Amino acid sequence: MIIANALIIVTISSCEKENLSPGSTSGITTPITLPNTTTVNLVAGRWVKDANGIYVNTFQGVISPANTSHRPVRIYLVSNYDKEVQINNFISFMGGELWATNTETDVLINYRSGNQPLPFSYLRVKVVVG
Repeated sequence: MIIANALIIVTISSCEKENLSPGSTSGITTPITLPNTTTVNLVAGRWVKDANGIYVNTFQGVISPANTSHRPVRIYLVSNYDKEVQINNFISFMGGELWATNTETDVLINYRSGNQPLPFSYLRVKVVVG
């Protein structure tokens, strides 16, 4: 039990020490698996504007299909102060709308700001399955 707790603390600590600069591109940290949950920390930095004017950052294969069977997927925007806001539904963000969707294996972060340019270069995102 003590060894398991130590491994969890070391894993969580190593995720928090990752240095990310505003110029970072999409990144994935090692998934953290706790009883009945899996958490993946992501950095959305590869934005593609679709035909409808929506900026989309797609993380392919970040969710294991075995993990999603009858388990909820919650996606959070993480602020610079580690405040988390769930974005599975639309939220107002920097003059536009931000939301996330997921498939069985992929996570998509979406941002709509009308005809305005993207007001940020990257976003920190956390995905919790379970």
